Order: sequence, then C-alpha cells, then structure tokens
Amino acid sequence: MAMFQNRSTQKDVRDWFNENGLKGDSLTFDYLELYALKPPGWEQIFTFEVDCFDSNGNKKHLYGLVSEDERALNIADKIKVEIYMDKDLHQKALEEWSDGFIKRKNVKGRKKANSF
Repeated sequence: MAMFQNRSTQKDVRDWFNENGLKGDSLTFDYLELYALKPPGWEQIFTFEVDCFDSNGNKKHLYGLVSEDERALNIADKIKVEIYMDKDLHQKALEEWSDGFIKRKNVKGRKKANSF
C-alpha cells in the first residue's frame, strides 16, 4: 500500500525543527504518513519517524506527531508538532490525539485501525 505523503507537511515539520533548536534541513524521514482525519477532512493527524542532528551535531532518532487544521489562516494555528524519543510514549500520544478521528488501516508501526 502506498503511503499518504504530504510534502507541505514535511516542510512544516522541517520548519518546526529549525524553530525549536534542531536542524530541520538534516531530517531524514523514515516515514511521514497520514494517520487519521476528522470528516470532512480539514483536521488531520500525521505520524512520522526521523533521524536528525541537534545544534551540537549529535544525531537523534525521534518519533513525532503533526496535527493540521487546513481551515486555519496562520501557521501557528494550522500546525502542532510534538516529538518523542520513546516509541511507546509516541504511540500513546498518537492514540490520544486521534481520539474521535477516523484512523487509517496499515499505518507503519500499527497493526490495526478502525477505517479507511
């Protein structure tokens, strides 16, 4: 199954990393996938896994979430990003963020989901 990828979301994640002391240009995405959406689709949750370098040049492997609301007029309201070093904490947050959303089947690292 092909991944749902969103280049503008990748750019938003890179920008967020740059603004938060990590080198966004150094990101290597293992994946960035649409995880869930709330009908009619304006609100979306993406999950991702990346390797990056911090400002001291140390390599980090991180798990992350992106919440996007396409109705928002400015970037501060449009996107929310959180990153985790722990895969279990990432999965727990993913479940919390996507509560009430329709979840994709067969998302990387996920064995089952509700729909689409």
